[in-house]
Amino acid sequence: LNDKIGVNVDKGNFVITLSVTMQDPKIAANVAAVVAEKLQDYIGQYRSAKARKDLAYTEQLYQEAQEKYYNAQQIYAEYADQHQGVVKMRYQIEQERLSNEKDLAFNVYNQIAQQLEVARAKVTESTPVCVVVQPAIVPIKASSPKKMMMGLLYVFLAFFGTAAWIIIKDRII
Repeated sequence: LNDKIGVNVDKGNFVITLSVTMQDPKIAANVAAVVAEKLQDYIGQYRSAKARKDLAYTEQLYQEAQEKYYNAQQIYAEYADQHQGVVKMRYQIEQERLSNEKDLAFNVYNQIAQQLEVARAKVTESTPVCVVVQPAIVPIKASSPKKMMMGLLYVFLAFFGTAAWIIIKDRII
């Protein structure tokens, strides 16, 4: 298949030309369409691999930050409910500390949520747009083998074969 599928890349204007040579023109068109689709997928994955890796890492951090924020919020709410109306300074200081932890966890959660949106945008930005300028078509005439050249070759071989037989025939007999 390496000899039958040709890919030419024009780096100046980012155009990839794909050509497929097969015996059957319908098979050649189908193979060209499949190879073009696979090539588009590969290029998209290759160009956006780092951005996708960063997105996965940011999503993991987001989940962890969300869990910490929800836990801090729950702890603060439980403490505030249990010590409602208590005037001792020790309880008020503990409630303020839990409130600060909750606020800090929210700030981290909020920042990572913003980073997550930026990472999603980078994946979209780094994924190249592939447009098929000319879809795979079934060729009308065969590009190879050249029938005229093959005919001339066979006539040439027949002429020299016959001439050689006439010359050698007397020596063999």
